[in-house]
Amino acid sequence: MTERMQDQWLDEEAGPIVPAYALTRGRVRPSSQEIDLVAIVTAIGGPTPVSLGPEQWMILSLCARPASLADIAAAIDLPLGVVRVLVGDLHEQGLVQVRPPANVARFPTPGILTEVISGLRAL
Repeated sequence: MTERMQDQWLDEEAGPIVPAYALTRGRVRPSSQEIDLVAIVTAIGGPTPVSLGPEQWMILSLCARPASLADIAAAIDLPLGVVRVLVGDLHEQGLVQVRPPANVARFPTPGILTEVISGLRAL
């Protein structure tokens, strides 16, 4: 490799630089399903293929306990879109379970909002 090319792909502090899109082979969406920002990802366990990349191994280790997609992206310092694709690949291989977060509260009905407004006006 020429010195000019080496300078382009190396950083003294970080080491070799790999563009994020290279990790997903240029894909920008998971192939199996749309994975929400707050989706909960959990490693399923079982036999793991040796062909996984280091980033996917990190995701699996983080997901030993349920973690949101946003938390995973922050923990491994990768863009959210890249993590979505990598988690989608792991999901297709049956290595992780992806589920939406539990609904904590329902949205109020228009009737309840009207009653609140009326109550506030009465004050």
